[in-house]
Amino acid sequence: MKGTFRMRKLFFTVMAVAVAALVMSGADWPTQSGSPQRDGWARAEKAFTRENAHKIELLYKYKADNQARGLRALTSPMINGMLITYLGFKEMLFFGGSGDNVYAVDADLNRMIWKTHFDYKGDKPLASPTATCPGGLTASLAMPGSSSAAGGRGLGAAPGRSGLFATGFGRSGIFIAVSADGYLHALNTSTGGDKVPPVKFIPPNSSAGPLIVNEGVIYTATTDNCGGKPNAVYALDMSGGEGKLSSFAADASGIAAGTDGTICVQTKDGLHALTRDLQAKESFKATDGGSAASPAASPMASPMVFQWKGKDAVVWGNLHLLYSGTDAPSRTETTAHSPLTFASWEDAPDGPRWVYAAAENSVEGFNVEDRNGSPVLKSVWKAGKGGDSMVTANGLLFLLSGGKAPGGKATLRVLDGLTGKELYSWSAAAYAHDAGLAIANRRIYFTDHSNTVYCLGFMAEQPQLTGR
Repeated sequence: MKGTFRMRKLFFTVMAVAVAALVMSGADWPTQSGSPQRDGWARAEKAFTRENAHKIELLYKYKADNQARGLRALTSPMINGMLITYLGFKEMLFFGGSGDNVYAVDADLNRMIWKTHFDYKGDKPLASPTATCPGGLTASLAMPGSSSAAGGRGLGAAPGRSGLFATGFGRSGIFIAVSADGYLHALNTSTGGDKVPPVKFIPPNSSAGPLIVNEGVIYTATTDNCGGKPNAVYALDMSGGEGKLSSFAADASGIAAGTDGTICVQTKDGLHALTRDLQAKESFKATDGGSAASPAASPMASPMVFQWKGKDAVVWGNLHLLYSGTDAPSRTETTAHSPLTFASWEDAPDGPRWVYAAAENSVEGFNVEDRNGSPVLKSVWKAGKGGDSMVTANGLLFLLSGGKAPGGKATLRVLDGLTGKELYSWSAAAYAHDAGLAIANRRIYFTDHSNTVYCLGFMAEQPQLTGR
């Protein structure tokens, strides 16, 4: 009888732990910049503070067997915070490699779970790599979802639709990759195998930007006219059964999704607002609503969407701000900048909305202020040293600069988001082209050109890595 009681107690204890693990499932970093809105906000991350940032240290390095092509090696890392796999509950670190590889690593234990290699099946031969057209896998991976609870409707199909994102795959069922031959793959998170047959998406040998997923549609933009095809934005709607492909001809530096499904596309000439299937809605030139002397939009940065008073605001180009909350979309501008990346967060519940813009040699912090019912950006601080990727978490600004390729070193810096004061700095072994940061569940991740993933955090909080 006592043995039976002990067994029952053990059973319920195990079940309680399992249920708690599900309820307290980890945060995700599902796409480059954290969400389809590209706001870079790791909303759930509270472990890093102004007081302990200087104690951040390297937890581990993962060396992938990928072969670099031109300036490309590994894509930006992504995190799925809680997966139920054949190996049990796992937090998964996943990323692509230029050699047409996708890797899934146990983020807690620094051990490979699976690797998938794509065999090239394009209607043209695999191109030899160059600096601008490397061939291979170039687009950062993605999965449905957002790092921010207020980050729009990235997860699942649009209302009233079915298809790939409404067939039980859900939050944790697929990783999305685009191989060198232009096919989109929806990979089983447990095994790395294709869950559905690959779907033709972009021209083979394209140089593609980060993937975003919004309302069951996957988006990317091609650059540098690689593969012998003009640059364009592509959308593959997988929410209604068979994939429906759309495109919009543009030299796009980046794309972001509004919370109403509007797709914002930045080019050197301005900003284009498109429908979910890439039909033109409205365009805004860099000089619309501002000074005729305003410089053209930055050719590198992606637009960023955030909510202000319940409506979408878009930051783009040389710090132009477009707001949809008035009867007619309004525009405000600050002084000329050439940002490479944006990020934002809100000091809730009553604090200000912050917007950050990083250029090659500087980063600047702004508050969003009300001017006659429209938002404007007011500069609060500016600091030297810029970066290519930013993440905000718990009032801190994490800034990654890729280093000047080749020969440079990717460098992570942590700044006080309220003042711009530098709190921490750490450099990797090599440079990182198209560098991207991921932060989730008390850990920081990025990759470099040596085919290495770096994971940083607090070793004292990682007993599984120390044997204690």
